[in-house]
Amino acid sequence: MEHKNLINEAEFTKTGGILDSSNRYVSELLKEGNKEISICSKASLASSDFENTNDHYKRRYIVRHIRIFNEVVRKIMGNCGSFGTGYPFYALGKNLQGRLPVIAEQLRYNDELIETVDKAKYQYPIWPCVRCLMQNGDLMPDLKVVCKPCPNIIDELKPRKIINRLPDMDMWMVCEDGYTDVVKQQLQDLLFEQGFRTSDVDPIRTIEEIIEIANCLKNGQDPTILLPLDAHIVEKSYLYNLIDNTPDAIAEAKATGIAPFLTIHPLSLRKVWQKDDSAYNFIYDYLSAFTEYNFTGTLKERLIETRRILVETYSVEELYQFMLQTASPANRRRMKEKSLRQTFERRIDTWRK
Repeated sequence: MEHKNLINEAEFTKTGGILDSSNRYVSELLKEGNKEISICSKASLASSDFENTNDHYKRRYIVRHIRIFNEVVRKIMGNCGSFGTGYPFYALGKNLQGRLPVIAEQLRYNDELIETVDKAKYQYPIWPCVRCLMQNGDLMPDLKVVCKPCPNIIDELKPRKIINRLPDMDMWMVCEDGYTDVVKQQLQDLLFEQGFRTSDVDPIRTIEEIIEIANCLKNGQDPTILLPLDAHIVEKSYLYNLIDNTPDAIAEAKATGIAPFLTIHPLSLRKVWQKDDSAYNFIYDYLSAFTEYNFTGTLKERLIETRRILVETYSVEELYQFMLQTASPANRRRMKEKSLRQTFERRIDTWRK
């Protein structure tokens, strides 16, 4: 797929490097000429800086996102609570206490990008995606759709691959059955009012904001900018059934030797509310990171009960192996780290109480 509307050099020079106010950083980026596709390296270095900063400022900063999201959800009619998955939930203990570990796999992943940039800098003296994103960024669909088939650059340097290396938050709202269409616009509006953004809307701005966030944390300051947010909506009965079926799915996996899988395919906020091209494995989230907030009634009771069933049926080591089986290769490497394994074991121990 070739983008016919890429901005040319004359057009770019004529505008002074600024196409609109949302791309206020572009002039500086291309003033360097991007002669070493430097924005990709900058994204990697910023992600590593964020990872290496693991003091109480960072933990407090991350917890702020969760608090704000949960406060927003409580304002919406039809809400049944919320939950978090992914980072930082797999890295911190109950109530998100403790010291955030430095995750070696994330640093390795970031270094891999710098190596790719170094090898490709003569092939791509200017990162072609910069102009594409500047001209068409607001008009493009989800980056997964537009970047994946694009032949103008190798996969490893496409915007989606760069964005994937940046820290973000995964938060989920649970709503009453039939309320999805009612709550999605209200949730989106309230999240944006609080300063949340999604990473796909303006990837260049996202990279520069992560650089600013990482610099603030390194200097012992509280960033005013929030991390990108992946927001999802699921209906109560849908989530209840997934939780309810988890022990059976794991029992079947034990009997057959096949990795357990339960499909969860939520409505997710990218540029607009949409369903991703592929579903998630709920079992991985349930075991590795699922952290609930303001669950009540049958939903809360069933979550407690299924956790009790699992810890009474399987050892911590067995549950750890089930979690690894359900993980992607990258997540599997990540979750094998000693600090994250210890956090997993502590998580499982809390299910016994």
